[in-house]
Amino acid sequence: MARRIEYTGDPVITVAEVAAQCRVETDDLQKDLVELVIIPGITAQAEAKTGAAIRAAEYVEEWPESYGSGHALDVGQATGVVSIGRVESDGSVTDLQPLPAHRLQQGQRESFLHFPQGRPPGRLVIRYKAGADLAAYPAVKQWLMLHCGSVHEHRESVVIGTIVAKLPDGFLDYLLAEITVPPRL
Repeated sequence: MARRIEYTGDPVITVAEVAAQCRVETDDLQKDLVELVIIPGITAQAEAKTGAAIRAAEYVEEWPESYGSGHALDVGQATGVVSIGRVESDGSVTDLQPLPAHRLQQGQRESFLHFPQGRPPGRLVIRYKAGADLAAYPAVKQWLMLHCGSVHEHRESVVIGTIVAKLPDGFLDYLLAEITVPPRL
């Protein structure tokens, strides 16, 4: 399972966009609530629902030796490999330098890491960048905007402290279908 190391890009929607979606002036919004709770909460829900990175971030995952060349990365919308390391017998990780020859095959939902000259032996630790291109998938941005508008409109009932309660699954989820990672066996 991949682990997000850090977000590297700006939030994919802005307070001004949420204000326009809600048909209110930006100054009339609770800016901190929208910026610090609603936008990150809705983005996290989309990422959890799809298995894809929405906001640009770096991820790290460990590949057992059984994962061969061409295996899918855990997080969808991968855009580039940052580093590849090998787990040594003492548990330490040695970065493979130079970076082994590799090719990242970017599919619509998944990205596959190929090693044309053969997969390096051992357990690998792969660090990579991922993030959805919302210009290519405008329905994803629409899903985010509609859900931000709904949360803002009903904030008293869905914002609990500093988190956004899970919104009910609904007919709008088809907007995320283009980037939803298929179930893994």
